[in-house]
Amino acid sequence: MNRLPLFHASAVSERARHPVLRVMLLAGLTAGTAFGLAGCAGPPLRLYTLGMPSDQPAPQSSQPRLSSRAATVAVSNVVIPDYLDSQDMVVRRGEEIVRSPRSRWATRLSIGITDLIANEMASFHPSMLITDQPLADAAMLRVQVDISRFDVDMNGQATLDAHWAILPADPHKPLIRNRTQLTMSGPVATDADVAALMRKMVIQLADKVNADLPVVSASQN
Repeated sequence: MNRLPLFHASAVSERARHPVLRVMLLAGLTAGTAFGLAGCAGPPLRLYTLGMPSDQPAPQSSQPRLSSRAATVAVSNVVIPDYLDSQDMVVRRGEEIVRSPRSRWATRLSIGITDLIANEMASFHPSMLITDQPLADAAMLRVQVDISRFDVDMNGQATLDAHWAILPADPHKPLIRNRTQLTMSGPVATDADVAALMRKMVIQLADKVNADLPVVSASQN
């Protein structure tokens, strides 16, 4: 009975040492990797913010220089439902939360909302320092906003429920509390549409909070 010669792995090693075979082997591995990467590649991920688009610049205004004793207002981090507080862009479909496979927020949603509220309020009070960033000293007022619901559904209906408090550093001054329920409709065909609709809702909320903000000066502290 004739036996076939056994194939040893060492034969492959011997061939790999040959320059021509080694080049062919590397070329095959490179081509396989390229095809694998091409198969995994998808559309580029889009990142969105709640800030105003760069093609819609804010109107130019002559803002006064801040005094070293300007009144200060600290905007605390906005509290939103846990399922929203991520970088995922989502819409509601009945009881289901649908995440966009193509787009994300540039930061956690709560951070983007806080930043937009602070900027919107500051635009109405150029002589006051209204910020969500750390301050060198204690703020005269602190603003806390809690959003209990912020939904955009597949039909373009948006709902935002929120309450807020404005807390003075002076314990002898009254605490201000209020709440609102906002509804709005708009296109949601694209993730950009969803971002624009949510931006409008947050600006409306900021304007309502701003309406409750007392005008103070450093001399009142």
